[in-house]
Amino acid sequence: MKWDAVLRWLVIITVTLELMGLALVAIFWGRSHVWGGPALAWPGGPYGLAATTGLLVPLTIAALVVTLTRVKWPEDKVGSLKWIAASLPGHVMAALLTVVLAAALRPKRLNRGDDCDSKGGPCWLHEEYPYVWAIIWGTALLSGAAVLGGRFLRRRQRAAT
Repeated sequence: MKWDAVLRWLVIITVTLELMGLALVAIFWGRSHVWGGPALAWPGGPYGLAATTGLLVPLTIAALVVTLTRVKWPEDKVGSLKWIAASLPGHVMAALLTVVLAAALRPKRLNRGDDCDSKGGPCWLHEEYPYVWAIIWGTALLSGAAVLGGRFLRRRQRAAT
């Protein structure tokens, strides 16, 4: 059995469980705390927060990919630990974005609680700001295309020299 494969699967399972836990925190606690308070005070209101979230999603994923793909555990353990430590801000940002994204989900009719229509609740959010999801995914798509385009241009520039 190769320990690097075990370590990779352990990291994948741990991160998946963390993201699921954060999504549950957002669904049961974060709705009114994210979209009711900070989103209303954010420049541009909830649509501004949605655009900021969409911009940060691909950048956070890129930060995690760049740092974690440089981990070469069997060959360079000290260097790998440095790259893992460098990925921690990306993990924190991914956790925050997961809370914001999960708090923006509209619950099914059966799972709506008493706070669904209250200020900052998911039903209120979708009634007052119906295009939050489009802003998040649209800006995520555009900023992701910009990140990938920049990566493609840098690779092409390196190949030319």
